[in-house]
Amino acid sequence: MNIKMTSVYLFLCVIIIVLIAYNVREPQSIKTKPYDGRNLTIGIIGDIPKVREKQVKFTKIQFSDIEKEKFDTGYDAIFITKENLSEAAKAKYAPIYKKSNIPFFFIQTEKSFIPFTLEELSYEDAADSKDQTYITGIVRNGDNITAHKYGLYNDIENEDNIKVVFTNVFQTISENVAAK
Repeated sequence: MNIKMTSVYLFLCVIIIVLIAYNVREPQSIKTKPYDGRNLTIGIIGDIPKVREKQVKFTKIQFSDIEKEKFDTGYDAIFITKENLSEAAKAKYAPIYKKSNIPFFFIQTEKSFIPFTLEELSYEDAADSKDQTYITGIVRNGDNITAHKYGLYNDIENEDNIKVVFTNVFQTISENVAAK
C-alpha cells in the first residue's frame, strides 16, 4: 500500500470511530413503561396510530361529528392527525375546542395550538413553532385553556419515541378524566 492509500484508510477509520462513539453517547430512544391506567376511548380524525397500550380504543370520526358536537360524551379525547390540521384550524371549530369538556390533541402540528384557538388565524398563516413538539393538546379547565406539548426524545422521530409520546398523552387524558 502506498502512503496516499494508507492516509485515506486511516481517515476513514477515524470517521467511523467518531460516528460510532457519537451513536453510543446519544441514545436514539428512551424506554418507558406503557400507560397502565383506565380504559380510554379516543375519537380520531385520520389514521389510527400504532401504540403500545391495549386498553386504548380509537374510533374514527369526521369533522361533521365535531360540528354537531357529537363527541362530548363517549370519548375521553379527540385526536386530529397531521393531514387534517389545515381543516381543523378553520374558524368554525375554534369555539368548539375552547368550550369542549374533553381535550383535543393535534398530532405533528408545526404551529403549536394557536391556529386552533384563534378564529382569525388559518393554519397556513400561523407561525411555525420552534419547540420541536410532536403532539400539542388543548384542555379546558373552567374558563381557561391549558396547552400541553409533547416532544420526541432527543427530537428523534422513530417508532419507539412516538409510542412514548402517545403514552404521555394517554396519561394526561387519564388525569383530565379523573379531574372531572
